[in-house]
Amino acid sequence: MRALLLPLLGLATALSGAPLTRIAATSLTLPATAPSYSYTTEPAFGGVKFFEPTQVVFAPGETSRAFVLERAGRVAVVRDTTAPTREIFLDLTARVGSGGPDNGLLSLAFHPQFASNGYFYVWHSLLVSGTRYNRLARYTRSATNPAIADPAIADPASETPLITQQTGPGGHDGGALAFGPDGYLYLSIGDGDSGYLPAVNSHQRIDQDFFGCVIRLDVDQRASNLIPNAHPSVHAGTYRVPADNPFVGTTSFNGSAVTPSAVRTEFWAVGLRNPFRLTFDEPTGTLWCADVGLDLREEIDLITRGANYGWDFREGTIAGPRATSAPAGFTSTAPIYEYDHSLGFSITGGVLYRGAKFAELQGRYLFSDYVSGRIWALADNGTRPLPATQVKQLATEVGLVGFTTDPRTGDILLADLDSNIIRRLAAVSATGPAIPATLSATGAFTNLATLTPAPGLVAYAPNVSFWSDFAKKSRWFALPDLTSRYGFDATANWTFPTGAVWVKHFDLELTRGDPTTSRRIETRFLVKTADGVYGLSYRWNDAQTDATLVPEDGTDQIFQVREQGFTRPQIWHFPGRGECLQCHTPAGGFALSFNSRQLNRAFPNDTAHQLTSLAAAGYLDTTAVTPATLPALAPAEDIFSSIEKRARSYLDANCAQCHQPGGLGRGNWDARFSTATSAAKIVNGLLIENRGDAANRVIVPGDTTHSTLLTRLTTPGSFRMPPLATNEFDADSIALVSQWIASLAPTRQDRLVNLAARAAAGLDSDTLTTGIVISGAQKNVLVRAIGPSLAPFGVTGFLAQPTLTLRPLNSETILASNTRWGGTATLRAAFTATGAFPLADDSADSALLTTLAPGAYTAQATGAGRTTGIALIEAYDADAPLPAGRLANTSVRARVGVDAEILIPGLSIGGAAPRTVLIRAAGPALAGFGVAGALPAPVLKIFSGSQQLTTNTAWGTAPNLAELRAATTTTGAFAFAEGSQDSALLVTLAPGGYTIQVSGANRTSGVALVEVYEVP
Repeated sequence: MRALLLPLLGLATALSGAPLTRIAATSLTLPATAPSYSYTTEPAFGGVKFFEPTQVVFAPGETSRAFVLERAGRVAVVRDTTAPTREIFLDLTARVGSGGPDNGLLSLAFHPQFASNGYFYVWHSLLVSGTRYNRLARYTRSATNPAIADPAIADPASETPLITQQTGPGGHDGGALAFGPDGYLYLSIGDGDSGYLPAVNSHQRIDQDFFGCVIRLDVDQRASNLIPNAHPSVHAGTYRVPADNPFVGTTSFNGSAVTPSAVRTEFWAVGLRNPFRLTFDEPTGTLWCADVGLDLREEIDLITRGANYGWDFREGTIAGPRATSAPAGFTSTAPIYEYDHSLGFSITGGVLYRGAKFAELQGRYLFSDYVSGRIWALADNGTRPLPATQVKQLATEVGLVGFTTDPRTGDILLADLDSNIIRRLAAVSATGPAIPATLSATGAFTNLATLTPAPGLVAYAPNVSFWSDFAKKSRWFALPDLTSRYGFDATANWTFPTGAVWVKHFDLELTRGDPTTSRRIETRFLVKTADGVYGLSYRWNDAQTDATLVPEDGTDQIFQVREQGFTRPQIWHFPGRGECLQCHTPAGGFALSFNSRQLNRAFPNDTAHQLTSLAAAGYLDTTAVTPATLPALAPAEDIFSSIEKRARSYLDANCAQCHQPGGLGRGNWDARFSTATSAAKIVNGLLIENRGDAANRVIVPGDTTHSTLLTRLTTPGSFRMPPLATNEFDADSIALVSQWIASLAPTRQDRLVNLAARAAAGLDSDTLTTGIVISGAQKNVLVRAIGPSLAPFGVTGFLAQPTLTLRPLNSETILASNTRWGGTATLRAAFTATGAFPLADDSADSALLTTLAPGAYTAQATGAGRTTGIALIEAYDADAPLPAGRLANTSVRARVGVDAEILIPGLSIGGAAPRTVLIRAAGPALAGFGVAGALPAPVLKIFSGSQQLTTNTAWGTAPNLAELRAATTTTGAFAFAEGSQDSALLVTLAPGGYTIQVSGANRTSGVALVEVYEVP
């Protein structure tokens, strides 16, 4: 278990309680805006020539092998893009018909499980006796070469046609193939030749042929999906229709009745003209499409379920060639962007840039025009219609027909049909102010040897830190002047003025847990600009004297670290500037830990509160800040907070920058702490892709196997989350999420299973007495009084022959009694089942295994012949893993001495999930029950092993006092007087064993009562 106290992250000198004084950070030399680049294209793959390339494709999970489609019908393969040569993977030239730039072999998509099943799908033209068709077909790698990692060729004879549709001689074939995040295959199909009557008659119809659409197919033929409606183009038995496709069961379209059995249920979206290229954005799952227009408009659409994009009643946002035939009330989904033919005549989409090299392109949709050659970057800010100012021309290259992301580098690859090569988008030169080349040149620190911040840089710490591969982090913030302000908000993201700067420094212990082996590795900057942020990273040199600017696309370094007695390499990733923007998103608030819920705590190494100090010093646009009324994230080690609050805090700090409405994260769930768990779609939340198991959810109560959120925390490789700048697993957070999942189980197997109390067993009022409360239903309980068996544990002066007596509370009726347990087989089995340490068969210790009805009971240990000594009383939950009742409370009353005679109870939490427990040490409160000689000021401490977790003296000083009061009422515990010196703690404990210590303040002694309640 982690230490309870938060780590002290700041390296700067503590404020020592002095008021924060605002100082302008005038020494910083960081430019107000990031450099901007001009771009060009350059040959990729060594300039290897292809024959009219139409697309570049990479198989799932592969980064070095590229497949290049050639329009005439060949699929070439480049086995290694770092040493490129052209070979043939599949040759379909004998069947592919290609007579124009938008037909031939147009698209290929590998099945997500290609590595194991060998399947891939192609879309191409097909000539049969002079008649032109379009075909969607499945192929497999060659049976003569079954190697999974590097098949030499594909097998042309393995063709399995899915759809073969006759079309006109002119073109408009579409078309692009892509597997979506849901595992289904998507295909865009053009509207057919204007001279081909069946195609014309299919426009704005859903019960004719497959034209002007995006279709969605289940090529794995899951049993829960549907057989497609009969159609001459469909090859029966080759695919199914997803049951949630939008037109399944439709009875009307555009105001006219349709027969459900005639509907093309494959349709996902309709009303497109020639959707030549579409792409899924990997982080968000958004489907983008570039649709080629007729005479006036080229458009970009976001393809959504069931949408109608208007063709041929509309062309973009204007009237289409059949506008007068549109039915009354016709509506369509407008493109997010369009351009007229003064800029180009044939749009080519397009991918979203998610690479590390060009920060200014991060998240932009890159596309071009085949005729004019203009290459643009579109920044979608959500405005509709999207203004032209959101689109920037990058370069010019005519003849481009396909965009692909290079998975090895993140670069954009371009299929150039005219020049017969694959190109790469490249930067020519940077414009704007120069970025400081070294950390010392940034002006952030006055002394790098001591890492002393420059005037105006203020150290701060968040409540919950983003996981950074075991690194210890220090943070500072700064404003360049004395007038700008942070826009405060109680629960939502703050707003930040232009010029605001945040600095984060990383140290890594080369021997885990040994601060003397710590070395500096990286210092990062985040700078607020007029329209966003940019990030920089500086890598520390081996001499630890300075740090140099990391290249724009980032870099890696290997450190040798030692843990658990072994030395192993750890890869540290220095993020590129584009990667910075993948986390520091507008939805996430740019500066991720600079908000009320993170700053609601004291400064590092100080008692001054961060929020009140920022307000008082004039950093905020308000002075009305009351931290007690504001949310605060809870770190994993905060046992005063519930397991749910700690888990939700972890998700907020590590996931919410992407997983929230408007964020980049693909999924339906909301990681923000401000969203109630009941509304966050986390617990039993549906997944976009269930990875082939319908039982998978975001989190499944009590089921770690089907909780995909946990799977993504624990799985190495590309499926891992968080996805950036981390190569090491966060074991503590994995345990935290696992415990939260277990705690949500409908039938709780986690419970308070044992309480033990060791104390002096005296006479009369000093008799060692424990209390037990059973709730809900009857329960089997093992109770033991240990004396002689304490000797092996080093205890001297033990009670030689304890007698164990069990009674109802406040009753003299003896329910059960035992002296010398006798070595019975039943009791011995109970010791094993509950985990109690064994007793010798002939020992003088006592034990009882009994069934108790709901109610309160006392167990006493007395010495035979009125002898006295140290004794241990234990109470165990002895039921099977799924008990009907609950051991809800145990207690012990005994005399508290000093040194070895302090009161030491123990407790165990069983199962897999944490439990919230109320622990109390009553001294002064006992006077009201007629107990003389009560301990005047009990000191209550909780230990896990030898590590003290927390302590309390005087219950009114507990950090979660309001919750403690409520738990007192909920559990039925008697109330302590306000201001009394009785002690109490409300904590959440993970499964395991704990000890409680009760001593007297200033080494006083007296009678005390210790109680442990399980809080429902």
